[in-house]
Amino acid sequence: MTGSVTSRIAAAGCRGKVVDWHAHWVPPELVAFLAARQAAPFVREDRDGRWFHPAPGLRQPVKEHQLDIDGRLAEMDRCGVDRQVLSLAVVLGTFLGSLPADLEEDLVAANNRGLARLVRQRGDRFSGLAALPIGHPERMAEVLEVAVNEQGLLGAILPAEAFASRRSAEAYAALFDAADRLGAHLFIHPGPLPGTRPVPPDDDPERMIRRRAVAFQEQMTAAAVTFEFTAFLDPFPRAVIHLANLGGTLALLADRIAMTAQRMGLPAEMAGRRLRRTVVDTASFGAAGIGLAAATLGADRLLFGTDSPALAIAPQIEGLAAAGLPPAVLADVLAGAALCPAGEIAQS
Repeated sequence: MTGSVTSRIAAAGCRGKVVDWHAHWVPPELVAFLAARQAAPFVREDRDGRWFHPAPGLRQPVKEHQLDIDGRLAEMDRCGVDRQVLSLAVVLGTFLGSLPADLEEDLVAANNRGLARLVRQRGDRFSGLAALPIGHPERMAEVLEVAVNEQGLLGAILPAEAFASRRSAEAYAALFDAADRLGAHLFIHPGPLPGTRPVPPDDDPERMIRRRAVAFQEQMTAAAVTFEFTAFLDPFPRAVIHLANLGGTLALLADRIAMTAQRMGLPAEMAGRRLRRTVVDTASFGAAGIGLAAATLGADRLLFGTDSPALAIAPQIEGLAAAGLPPAVLADVLAGAALCPAGEIAQS
């Protein structure tokens, strides 16, 4: 592939454009792999449609509209979104880490092959972040290099649980070294390490809130502390680190972290509140959360994100627009200026 990853990231956004950096897609190549299997996890079709069976005794409907690229493009056009950066967060509703470990590399390969195909075909509207075999750390750097150098992807998505502490993060140092050499984009998203059990369907409101809102944000906050308040990233200055969902509760805790740093005599930079190495996206937040993050973490560290297609695009744009950012700052957030060195954002 021609051009550095840095230049490709810069080219993904330009002033006057809207780039959604937090969007997901399951390629048909991955669905086809699952449909060809005889044992769980597999996909089967009956008179009620297609169903994904992540484990024996469990099944969930395939949300066909979330796989539909034409429908996605129509929604992007209605909402004025010029580009989405796509990644695999869950496999038809189940985290990759909850599927059998011996299938991980095949699932990753099918996903990356399908994503690369879409980027080749519709590079005017889509960029991609590869899935990686998190259960095989010794293979991750190689898969990332293929994704960037041969498949035209910008980087990769990684589960936040892998970075719950500096000690856990060190297992992936070789991957970060490769990302540093490539200038690659690493997207840290809520998700478990391999070996977790698939979660059965559950419609209890309290459990849904605790799992999908509170627990996911706790994961992101722990990862944010690893990246912002330890020296883990020091050897990797060129790797781009992108945290989902405003970096968990980091914006809310900024004052508390600063006071703790001052009280305990920690390094002065820990009391600075502003993000130093990471960028965070606005997905799944409205005006109040985005405004707080802009004020405490720095508006120049914000990316626009939606969590599409799990969430509709329009409310995400409306929430960002209502956050009270100056027009020029709002335009930069929508364009992804946080990822582009000065002068590298293409002019519209």
